[in-house]
Amino acid sequence: MIPIEFQEYDNDIKFQLGQRIQKKRLERKLSAVDVAEYLNIQANQISRIENGKANCTIPQMYVLAQLLDCSVDYLLFGKQLQSALNEEQKAAINSMLLAFETS
Repeated sequence: MIPIEFQEYDNDIKFQLGQRIQKKRLERKLSAVDVAEYLNIQANQISRIENGKANCTIPQMYVLAQLLDCSVDYLLFGKQLQSALNEEQKAAINSMLLAFETS
C-alpha cells in the first residue's frame, strides 16, 4: 500500500471550509438568507457553517457548489479545478475513445 499523508477533519478544517463558503457567497453577492433558502435551512445555520460551528452535509455541499459556482474540491480543500483541457489532453482523450470504438 502506498503511504498517503492526510489531515484529520477537525475544527480548523471546518472553519477553513466555512470561510471559503463565505468568501464565495460574498463574491456572488448572495446574502446568508438567500443561501439558506436554497439549502432549506435557517439563516443562522449558514452563519454557523461559515464560522466553523456547524457541519455542512453532502446534499448541502452539492447545492452550494452549484450556487457558488465553484467545485466541491474548492470548498473542501481550497483547490481550484482546471477550467478546461488543453489541446494535447483533448487529443489524447479522443485517441483513447477511438481505440475503444474500434475494439
